[in-house]
Amino acid sequence: MATAVVAVLIGLALGRFVFADAAGAPSIARPGPQTPQARIAALEAAVEANPQDLPSWQALGGAYTDRAIYSSDPTFYNLADRALDRAAELEPGNLSTMLGRANLSLSLHDFRAARRLGGRIVAEDPFSAEAHGVLVDAEVELGHYRAATRRLEQMLEVDPGLPALSRTSYLRELHGDLDGAVLALQQADVAGASRGPAAAAALTLLGDVLRKRGDDGAAEAAYQRALRIYPELIAAEVGIARLLASDGNRPRAIKVLTALTERLPQPAALTLLGELLALEGREAEAADAFALVEATAALQRDAGQDTDLEMALFAADHGDGPAAAVRLGRRAWRARPDNIYAADALAWALHRAGRDTEALPLMRRALRLGTSDALLRYHAAEVFAGAGRDQQARQQLREARDTDPWFSPHHQPSAGALARQLGLRVPPAWTRP
Repeated sequence: MATAVVAVLIGLALGRFVFADAAGAPSIARPGPQTPQARIAALEAAVEANPQDLPSWQALGGAYTDRAIYSSDPTFYNLADRALDRAAELEPGNLSTMLGRANLSLSLHDFRAARRLGGRIVAEDPFSAEAHGVLVDAEVELGHYRAATRRLEQMLEVDPGLPALSRTSYLRELHGDLDGAVLALQQADVAGASRGPAAAAALTLLGDVLRKRGDDGAAEAAYQRALRIYPELIAAEVGIARLLASDGNRPRAIKVLTALTERLPQPAALTLLGELLALEGREAEAADAFALVEATAALQRDAGQDTDLEMALFAADHGDGPAAAVRLGRRAWRARPDNIYAADALAWALHRAGRDTEALPLMRRALRLGTSDALLRYHAAEVFAGAGRDQQARQQLREARDTDPWFSPHHQPSAGALARQLGLRVPPAWTRP
């Protein structure tokens, strides 16, 4: 899933790849305050003072895109679109403007457009690391993993810095190499020199992978460092809340998520909050959180973002139910027919609709890389069990348990029930009230 870094969560959640500062905008001197709000204000003042200032329009388009990504406020996507349109009017065909547009397309999940624009830029400037990064992101999201690897090799040759290393980590994680993913992110941390939102995002991703490896202490340290660098980083706060909940401190996790979602109603944080509230027996508050997810997703769609994949999973578990989930899942699969998470979303929706035989080939597609993702493995276990493939179900559920037993508060009770049904050891996380 792709935005500023690629998504792995919902909609405008911080994703998994880290782009260069200003979303590919040209390097221009920017003296003065460095906060995102102050930078946007300075650029807005610059273009108001001089409407012909092409570099400032380009930088403003990138800053708006970055702000949408890191704040989860979709109104900034419309502002980014208008700023980049103005830049294109001033100088049609400018590569920096095109790069800003490519990064905006990635953030809106229009991966084919991003790939097309990235290819045009690389054809004219083969040494553009940012354009190579766009191509890596687009190929990954379209499920073209070998092509993404080739593009990444080219990017590393041009600039083996933080953006390329973050992408290296994700491709390793997709192929089940968590140790290699950690190593690449540690290298990215050094390359980022602990500066700026991109460095903070890389630290958050490091925290996520460390948590999957069971190293909660190191994961928390990574999240805290990320927040010291960039206090508004939603994904780092969500990571801390997950650690609190997995340690049995649900009330504190709920408090963190409530404060976060009151400030920014980010779908992944709202979903986690709703699931934790439900476990606490606070069903009405959980329903409110889930309703806000759907309202926020509607705003994202209005801003032009494709949320079908994420909302297919949400509909299957919390929203409009299996029929809506299958409809959304099919749309996501048509848009990204080779992406493992699109295959998983449709397979899960079909499972929830009681159609496990149809889900089987899709789930096998989702598993083809050997990805170390406990939720994916749990979905697979349920699909295999539903189709009468108990041996394969045991293997997948064992992988989910051993990779990250606290992978989902919503699914933990059903995971425990399935483990007992299949004769597997049930971890404490799957038995907690």
